[in-house]
Amino acid sequence: MTTLRPFYDLVQLGLDDYEDNELVLEIVHDLTQFFEQHNCTCHHSKKQKDLRTCHEKVGFKRFFERYIEYKSLEKKELELVIKTQLMTLEITNEKSDNSTTTNLQRYKYCYNTTLPLCRPVFLKMCGINDYLLRTLMDHLHAKGLSERIHGNVGRIPKTDNRAFVNSDITFSLKQFLVQYSCIHSLPSPLRHRNDSNTFIYLPTDRTYTSVYNEYKEHYYTEHDESNQIISYYTF
Repeated sequence: MTTLRPFYDLVQLGLDDYEDNELVLEIVHDLTQFFEQHNCTCHHSKKQKDLRTCHEKVGFKRFFERYIEYKSLEKKELELVIKTQLMTLEITNEKSDNSTTTNLQRYKYCYNTTLPLCRPVFLKMCGINDYLLRTLMDHLHAKGLSERIHGNVGRIPKTDNRAFVNSDITFSLKQFLVQYSCIHSLPSPLRHRNDSNTFIYLPTDRTYTSVYNEYKEHYYTEHDESNQIISYYTF
C-alpha cells in the first residue's frame, strides 16, 4: 500500500523562492524524513558541547540548498569538492604523520567553518554513502586531488571503419537534437524563480545510449545503410 506524502508548506520552510513541483516536494519529503528518523548522532558524543542537532544548527532551508547544489554536480565535480573539503576537515595528528592508512585519519565534518556536522548528516548533505567517502579518503591520501579514473578508460576498441565528421553530418545531428529536445525535453524542476534562463533536461527514462540509438534509426531512414554513421563516443 502506497503511503501518501504529507503536505509541505514551502513558505513555512523558507523555500518560497522555489517552484512548488514534484521534484522539489520529493526532496523536501526525503530530507524531512531523514531528520525525523533521528539520523543525527550529535547527542551521542559525550564531548559534544553544542547539544543542538545538525538540523537545529543549520536550518532546513540552508541544508536543502546545499543538498541540491551537490546533487546538481557531475560525478567528477562532486568528488573534487568533497576531497577539497576533506583536506580542510582533516584533524592533523603529529604522531601519525607517516601513516598511509585512513584508519588513523580523523575528520571534523562541517557545514561551514562555524557549524559542525556529524558524519551521517555530512554524508546525506553530499548525497554519498560511507563506502564512497572512504574511497575518496583513500584516493586523496594516496594521489591528492587528482581525478579518480576507471581502469577501462582509454581502452576504447580501435576500428578502421570511421566516419569522417564533416559539416553535413554535424548539421544533420544538430537538426535531430533540436527536434528531439522540442519533443522530449523538460525544463529543470529545480530552477529558481529568479533565474533568467531555463535549463533543459531529458526525462529520467532516457539515457545517452537510448538517444544515440534513436539517432541511428533516424539517420538510416534518410540514408543508405551502407553509409557510415558517427560512433557513440563521437556522438
